[in-house]
Amino acid sequence: MLRACRRVLKAGAPLAFFVVVPAAGLSSREIERAVEAGPAHVEAGRGYAALLRQVGFADIEIVDVTDEYTLTLSASIRVREVEATQLGDLIGMDVFNEGQADRRRELTAIHDGLLQRHLVSAARP
Repeated sequence: MLRACRRVLKAGAPLAFFVVVPAAGLSSREIERAVEAGPAHVEAGRGYAALLRQVGFADIEIVDVTDEYTLTLSASIRVREVEATQLGDLIGMDVFNEGQADRRRELTAIHDGLLQRHLVSAARP
């Protein structure tokens, strides 16, 4: 995917995306918990700088935006609770409840220091 992004971007064009990653310095058990609580492919996230360098990106920057994401995720959970009936009608209560449980699990893992949210940016040379 990163190679495809590099191929379609013009020279000097920026690339930016957010990832949720296991925090640095975790034990193997903590990494397991982070992977269980995080979104799909969360375990791939810590190596984005190396992957970007490997496919030829430059000016790579990774910014920890965990605090801001915690606020956003908390608000998302609250708003969905307020709109639970309508959302349940649209997507089904099972899907709604599963999504809320996933968001709460991720938020708990962030509070426990297991997960972080990063803004990753780079440029095509």
